[in-house]
Amino acid sequence: MKQNSTATAVNYPTTLAELYSHPDFVPFGSSSDDWINDPERMERCHEAAEYGEDGSFHAETINDWREFLERIDSDLYRKLEDEEYEQWESTKESIEAEIEACEQWHSDNGSLYNTNR
Repeated sequence: MKQNSTATAVNYPTTLAELYSHPDFVPFGSSSDDWINDPERMERCHEAAEYGEDGSFHAETINDWREFLERIDSDLYRKLEDEEYEQWESTKESIEAEIEACEQWHSDNGSLYNTNR
């Protein structure tokens, strides 16, 4: 995690691993709204949990990462000064490249729509 130099002391991830281990990242199924927003996925996850598995497709998890990255970006846009935000944008591009590489790997290996285990 990187901490900026402003008085607000904003921490943000610098890698994909930091993104999905970020304390504000809420995995799918952690909110009761998930049953309303995506009942098919929620049912799949609920059934998989009985066997200690996740149940989300890799493509869904990758999309969750992208959505969380956008939430962080929106938050940092409001909190960081221009120069610091430009640094963040470079970091964001690196994380996006990691996400795209992960997605490409799953696409190449035919596993985008296999469930996480």
